[in-house]
Amino acid sequence: MTHTIKRIILWSTTILGLIVFVWLLAWLGTPKTNGGALSEAVSEVDNIKGNLDAKVVLVEYSDFQCPFCAQIYPIVKQLSSKFSPEDLGVVYRHYPLIQIHANAELAAQAAEAAGLQGKFWEMHDAIFNTQSTWSTLDTVEDFFISLANSIGLDTEKFKIDLNSSEVQNKVKRDVSSGNKSGVQGTPTFFINGQGIPTPQTYEDFVRVIENTLSALP
Repeated sequence: MTHTIKRIILWSTTILGLIVFVWLLAWLGTPKTNGGALSEAVSEVDNIKGNLDAKVVLVEYSDFQCPFCAQIYPIVKQLSSKFSPEDLGVVYRHYPLIQIHANAELAAQAAEAAGLQGKFWEMHDAIFNTQSTWSTLDTVEDFFISLANSIGLDTEKFKIDLNSSEVQNKVKRDVSSGNKSGVQGTPTFFINGQGIPTPQTYEDFVRVIENTLSALP
């Protein structure tokens, strides 16, 4: 009887732990509705497609290992083709969910290391396009070095920059600004400094941007 009770308690504890883990995974890694304001204005230190002083500036806090971010990545990329650089600037800020995504922080550093050679967006695309490959690896540094080589970077410089304090501090700065802005998960979006519910489709994004443009004086 005692052994039976112990087994029941063990199984109950295991099941409860799994439920909590799945809930935490969903809560941290799903799009969030954010009604707050951006704590840190967009500046030259940001990674931006389009003009810094574009009429509409879309800021995304994202995690390279987040599956939802990977799904929305091609949608956001398409926006830069539809709107002119004068009308839309797209900013990518790092928010790696290190509690559940073990490789996300190094992925962010890889993108920033590429940015030091003027190829942030090329590495950004390469990382998202290969997410299903590197996200399951125990050691990812060599994979990111191979990506760096594939987009034409100086790999020796990339290796040095990958774990440099400059790169690490840039990622930490993005995370800090996200925390101050009320970011709770990824992807989270702001338009002209104001948090918005995450659009679910390309058409939704276009509608939000066009509405913002039409409301401008």
